[in-house]
Amino acid sequence: MTWEAFKITLPAKWVLTGEHSVLVGATAVALPHPSLSLTLEFTPDPSLRSLVYHPEHTQEILSQLISELVQTELPSGRLSLMSHIPIGAGMGSSAALCVAITQWLAPVLGLARDQIIEFATQLEHKFHGKSSGMDVAVIASQMPIAFRRAQGLSGIQKLEVSNLPRFTFHDTGIRSRTRDCIEKVEKYRSDDPQAAQASDQRMGQASLIAVDGLRKFHSGEKHEALELLKRAIVDAQACFYDWGLVPQEAKQLEHELYAQGALAVKLTGAGGGGMMIALWAES
Repeated sequence: MTWEAFKITLPAKWVLTGEHSVLVGATAVALPHPSLSLTLEFTPDPSLRSLVYHPEHTQEILSQLISELVQTELPSGRLSLMSHIPIGAGMGSSAALCVAITQWLAPVLGLARDQIIEFATQLEHKFHGKSSGMDVAVIASQMPIAFRRAQGLSGIQKLEVSNLPRFTFHDTGIRSRTRDCIEKVEKYRSDDPQAAQASDQRMGQASLIAVDGLRKFHSGEKHEALELLKRAIVDAQACFYDWGLVPQEAKQLEHELYAQGALAVKLTGAGGGGMMIALWAES
């Protein structure tokens, strides 16, 4: 087959509510990050006689993913990866890579457009062991979504909200593996099923409140919207405390952001460190 030139830029993601509980059927709310992104580009070049990876340090991960997917001879050319998404910070670095690779290889693999998200989710399992598909869905959609894993692809509800409140992002300076955080939550569920069920229900309810808040803010009901979003974020952060996924550095950062006037603060992503989001009143 003929390998065409290809280029795609995808956003990072951040999760407003729903982390971990989404794996047991709760709704989650996720949005594309406004500034962090990943770009994958393939440029055909027969003179190279093979696929050359740029920068060189990306070869190991890219070649491993591609070799598992493509059984035909790889093209001659340059495959470039440039990512501004921090790894282990809850911003969807692996999901963005999986969507980009899937989009590039879709013609080779014979994937229809509606198969992209499902295939990229299967690819992301290689990173986390158990992916809900939420990160892949919001990155592929490139717009805010409400997501329910139990409903499959039909569980992706695109939220028509472009006017958002003021959210800021703050790095705890701590990195953790998503797989480790998932295992910690699963142990919590095993050790105390009743408490775990209450946490998951609280997180799921927080997502429903968050969706209502985002829609009200978009429609101009800003005061009520901020109150709803504040409640949703506070409840969601309480679940991270239940799960034991708020390290001391994150607690300190949370305290500092509240001291600066933030309405609500929470970790975003798997927890254990990474990034925190803060909601603010309009300036």
